[in-house]
Amino acid sequence: MSQSTPARYSPRLVTLHWLTALLVFAAFALGKYSSFLPNDTGKIASLAIHMILGIAMLIVIVVRFTVRMKTPHPAYASTGSAFLDGLGKFVHYALYLLVFLMAVSGMALSIQAELPPIVFFGSGASLPVNFHDFAARALHGFIAPALFLLILLHVGAAFYHQLFIKDRLFARMGYGK
Repeated sequence: MSQSTPARYSPRLVTLHWLTALLVFAAFALGKYSSFLPNDTGKIASLAIHMILGIAMLIVIVVRFTVRMKTPHPAYASTGSAFLDGLGKFVHYALYLLVFLMAVSGMALSIQAELPPIVFFGSGASLPVNFHDFAARALHGFIAPALFLLILLHVGAAFYHQLFIKDRLFARMGYGK
């Protein structure tokens, strides 16, 4: 390992990684929960939090990608398989892209449905009866399960490294020495 290639991620990147994970999980859970609520004040409050989480997610993922490009970080962990190593690199960049697109498509959907004045400013207008009528909803609805599957693949690969390859991969994305 050269001095320019650290053995672990910087505390800043670790924090941004786990903050991204927390925001994605919270936004996904709240989005699912909101979809089952009737169009009333409870749904408006839930959507407000969901939208704030989405905006925060967008900011964090852009900052995270920028910091990652400018900060020394460990080399990709190898599995010994060129295919799996390439898949790992693809999944990492796809995660960045899908988190970004999830937030952007959510913003587009909320603008199309004219939600910001209703949700944040209490305009008095009611929520649209069917969000599925909006074009951005199709993209937002496609990205959510794709992102979920990529996250499962990412977590599964991390456990594969930790438990089967035994390369102590978890230590790279944690705090400490």
